[in-house]
Amino acid sequence: MFLWTSSLISLVLLQAAYVHAQQVYEDDKPVLEKEAAATSEELPHRLVINRTNWELSQAYSDVFRILSRPNTCSDFYGGPHAATTVLNDFVPLVKPRRLVREVSFQMSGRPRVIYNPDVKATYRLFDDAMVNSNGSFYQRRFEFMRKFPADVGDFMPGTRPARALILLHELGHLIQGENGAWLIPDDGRDGAQSNRNTLRIQQACRAELDALN
Repeated sequence: MFLWTSSLISLVLLQAAYVHAQQVYEDDKPVLEKEAAATSEELPHRLVINRTNWELSQAYSDVFRILSRPNTCSDFYGGPHAATTVLNDFVPLVKPRRLVREVSFQMSGRPRVIYNPDVKATYRLFDDAMVNSNGSFYQRRFEFMRKFPADVGDFMPGTRPARALILLHELGHLIQGENGAWLIPDDGRDGAQSNRNTLRIQQACRAELDALN
C-alpha cells in the first residue's frame, strides 16, 4: 500500500498464527525525511538496550547478529547495512505495554518515511511501537491445551526464536522493497495474510532462527 498516513497496526495472536488486526488510514500526509549519508561503509554499532528489559535486549542482539552477516535473511531485508540501520532506528521506539492477550505487537501514530542514501533504503517508523508484556514475546505457554500465548510461526511463545521472529516480522512491514511495496504487505484483518507473512519471514530466516534454540 502507498496511501498511509496516521496508522494503527496491531499484531494479534491466534492459535499457531499471529495477525495484524487493523490499520486505519486518515487524511494527513506522512512526514517525509531524508537522512544525511554516512561517511563510513561499516555497519552501525550494536545498540545498548536497557538491561532491565533483557528479553528485548536479547531479541535485539539476536536479530542484529543475524542481519549483520550475509545470508538469506539479511538479503531479504536489503543486505546487512540496510537491515541493521533500520533495525537500530526501530528498536529504540519499542516499549513494553500490557495489551489484550490476542495482541502481540502494535504500531500506531503518524508514520515518518525516511530515505537513507548511504544504505539506499526507504523505510517508515511509527510514533508508537508497543510489544505486549502479556503476550507471546514475553510469556511462555506451559499448558498444552491453552491457546494463549500462541505460537509464533513454528516456535513456542516466549522463546528466543519466537521473539526474534516477532521483531523480524515487524521489520518487514517497515522496509520498502525495490518494487516500491513493503517487504511484506500489511496484514489488515486477514489472518491468512498474516500467517503467510510470518511463514515468508520464517522461510527466509529459518536457519538463523533455528540456531537460537
